[in-house]
Formats: sequence, structure tokens, C-alpha cells
Amino acid sequence: MKQNDQIFEDDAMFADADTLTDVTASGGKQLSNLVRQLNSLMVQLDDAEEHLKSLKEEKRRIEFEQIPMLMDEMGIERVDVDGATVELKPFVQASIPVDRRDEAYNWLREHGHDSIIKNDIIVSFGRGEDNLAGDVMYELEQKGFHPEQKTHIHAGTLKAFVKEQVTKGNSIDLDLFGAFVARTATVKRK
Repeated sequence: MKQNDQIFEDDAMFADADTLTDVTASGGKQLSNLVRQLNSLMVQLDDAEEHLKSLKEEKRRIEFEQIPMLMDEMGIERVDVDGATVELKPFVQASIPVDRRDEAYNWLREHGHDSIIKNDIIVSFGRGEDNLAGDVMYELEQKGFHPEQKTHIHAGTLKAFVKEQVTKGNSIDLDLFGAFVARTATVKRK
């Protein structure tokens, strides 16, 4: 006990040694155990997250590479195994890179697909100006407001567009639309 008291009285370890007057050896021991327990849990969580990441990567490799390749070699689109139905389905992921957004929008306009581009006009109104919110763009500009204009394509719309173009066999620059197209094995459990 004398040695623990000496540790807590050492001003070099703590900025204000007076705050430790209520600290007991059993309290210090309990705190140390809790810190060790927390540290152990943090290590276990890190390990579990790394293991989960590894499992997800293995799942991705099997469903996007191994099963589709083998089913293609066998010439089948569907198989039932142990009560689960596995089918090959197209998979599309798309997100236009920011630095190619203008180029992608121009391509869509030039090829008659500009209907998927949304054009938002954003106006900020001050307190008590709610009734002005219904005015059209021209009226807002006439009254001195400077609305922000933003064009965008909803992620689901872009994905559906790319999937439709690929399914129809239309030529499309996948890099321009940040698109990834593959066939994946989907599993339905009975």
C-alpha cells in the first residue's frame, strides 16, 4: 500500500495530484483491469473486422469469378444444389467520375439519353418569404434572387441506364460512366 501511495503522490505523473485523494488501491486495480479488458475487446474487434473483410472478399471472388466462369464453361444458367438455386444474373455498378461528369453528360445529350439528367434549381429564402418559393425561375431572377443550378443523375437511374444499354448490346464507354459490368451468381435459398 505504501508503494501505491508513493506512485499517486508523484506530481511528475499527474498534473494535479490533489484530484487523486479519493483513489484507492482497489479502485486503481479495478480501473487497470477495465482498461486491459477494453484493450482486449478492441483487439478482438479489429481481428473480427479483418476476418469479416476476408470473408466478404472470398464471397465476392466465388460469386463474381469462380461460379460464373464454371457455369459458362458448362453452358448452364441455373443449378440447384442442396436446396439452393444458383442463377447467373447481370450485375451493373456505375458512378460517373467527377472529372468526367461534363463529358458523360454531353455524351448522353448527343445520343438522346438526356432525359436521365436531372436539373435542380436551388433557392434560399429568408424568414417570412415562404410564399416566394412558388415563383418560377424567371420571376426569381427578376426579383434579384440568384438561384443555384445543379445537374445530376440519380445513382439508380444511371445503373439502370447502363444495364439497359449493355443488355441491348449498344456501344457505351463504361469508363466514362464509372461502370462495372459482370455476371454474378445469385443464390436463392429454399
